[in-house]
Amino acid sequence: MSRGPRTVADRLPGTAERRHIERLIRELPEAGAIPRTEGELSFREPWEVRALGIVVGLHEQGHFAWPEFQAELIAVIGEWEATAAEERPDWSYYAFWQQAAERLIAKKSLVSSSEFDQRAEEFLSGKRTPPHTHGGGLLSRDPGGGAATETIEH
Repeated sequence: MSRGPRTVADRLPGTAERRHIERLIRELPEAGAIPRTEGELSFREPWEVRALGIVVGLHEQGHFAWPEFQAELIAVIGEWEATAAEERPDWSYYAFWQQAAERLIAKKSLVSSSEFDQRAEEFLSGKRTPPHTHGGGLLSRDPGGGAATETIEH
C-alpha cells in the first residue's frame, strides 16, 4: 500500500550522483561530523536523507548557490555552539542541515509559510510519506541502536 508518491529525495542516487553529493558535502562546515558507516553517508531516520535530498535538489534546480546553504549551515551550527551547554540540544548534523534548509527556503520565498506548514503536517500525518523497504534495501535496521539506517554507498 503506497502512502504517497515517491520523491526524488527518497530514491537511492546512482554512482555519478553519489560522487556529486559527496563533493558538495566535503565543502560544508563540520563535514567530518556527518554520520557515516564504513565510510559511507549514514542516516538513522528517513527525514535525514530527505533533508539532504531536498537541499541538493533545490541547489541543482538553481534555487540557491551552494555557498548560500553553507552560510546558513555555519550560522545554525554557530548558534548551537553559542548556546550554553546545559541549554542546547544534542548535536545532530542533520537537524542543523534541516534548520539551515528551512531558513534558506524561507529567505528565498520558495514556499509560503502556510504552504510550508501544510506540507510539514502532511508529512507528519503520513499523507506525503513515501513507502520504504524494511529489513534491507533503502532502509534497514541499525544493529547497534535498533533505529532505521540508510546508507549511500559508492
